[in-house]
Amino acid sequence: MNKSTEIFDTQLNEIEHYRKFPAMRPFIGKNYGINNSRKIMLIAESHYLPPNSTISRNTENWYNSEQSDLTSEEITWINTRNILKGDWKPNGHMIFRELNTRLSEFMNVEEFRAMTNVVFMNGFQRPAPETGDSIKNFCKQIDYKIGAKTIEEVVNIVEPDLVIFVSKLSWDKLRWKIPKSELKTEYNFVCHPGTGGRYWHSKKYEHGLKKFKSLIEKELNKNVLQQRTEVKNNSFLN
Repeated sequence: MNKSTEIFDTQLNEIEHYRKFPAMRPFIGKNYGINNSRKIMLIAESHYLPPNSTISRNTENWYNSEQSDLTSEEITWINTRNILKGDWKPNGHMIFRELNTRLSEFMNVEEFRAMTNVVFMNGFQRPAPETGDSIKNFCKQIDYKIGAKTIEEVVNIVEPDLVIFVSKLSWDKLRWKIPKSELKTEYNFVCHPGTGGRYWHSKKYEHGLKKFKSLIEKELNKNVLQQRTEVKNNSFLN
């Protein structure tokens, strides 16, 4: 079942933005970090709200609001964990279909939902004001500040080995605002998987699917090397 584990929720619930909007907490797959496997975290862009919603159109209004100010429909549209449990049939969910398909290939997992092996969250903590549109046309400085702060707090809790921004926008606007950490976490990025042949599948574009495959396989190879080293060390001890 593609259900988020709740083992980090006590800590996640202390994050200021999630205290206000708990539905936006990251999805953390049940297999994340199991058996000392390499821990991978994916960061996309933003949610968006139903066409008749207006609460996120004014930046200050959104950040001064909380989940109780939303309708049940609006909450459904920003519920990261429930969206990751869904069927991903809507056009706007292509990113989940594509990431899951590619993770299944590159991780060589037989599970129906390969996303159960990673953490997934959006970088921007305000839904895009226009349904189906990118937040890039609406960003304000506070969006960058709160987005980077929330990412930093999540990273410090789930301690990933590799963070991949699956959006060049999120990478460009948020990565460099995240303070350096003592964690040995590697950061990198690829373009949005929903860009299709223009970027994601383009052989000429260097930050698309080919790079995503390389990043995932490189990280998995680190796990293989680590396991071999542990076996070797144990043999010496015995």
